[in-house]
Amino acid sequence: MHDKEIRVLRFMQGYSDDLVKDIATADFCKQPVAGMNHPAWIIGHLAYASDGHSAYVGGTPELSHFAEHYGFGSEVSGNATLYPAKDELMAVWHAANERYIAAVESATPEQLGKPTRGPLGEAFPTVGEFLAFSLTGHVSLHLGQLSAWRRAMGMPRLF
Repeated sequence: MHDKEIRVLRFMQGYSDDLVKDIATADFCKQPVAGMNHPAWIIGHLAYASDGHSAYVGGTPELSHFAEHYGFGSEVSGNATLYPAKDELMAVWHAANERYIAAVESATPEQLGKPTRGPLGEAFPTVGEFLAFSLTGHVSLHLGQLSAWRRAMGMPRLF
């Protein structure tokens, strides 16, 4: 039912791989501008979101321990000891996306038609509408931050 959105998510996941492949692990938590979201937070937040959003359609979240550092309203820190290493975060995000996609692919029309709970319910009244945003717009928004981070660090753009 969300085939197009899942295709976008898979594309954006590949784009994220390209965005981070030349970032040194030691730089993953650097903030070239005070308060700027760094790659460790961005990737961890995306993993946490995919994991949590799967619950809207019957998925079982596995990353509740990520809430403190990656949840809505969490504070980004330059302290690298608070975050898993680059390769671990990328693997966690890939796995969270696969679980999320599986949940979305098995969603019933009844699940997709339920009202969206939480602060985005007004913008996306049904779960189906919220998932369309989550699978595409949310990811794109944060990967745009990652692209801006690269430029602030003096790294080349990819597009």
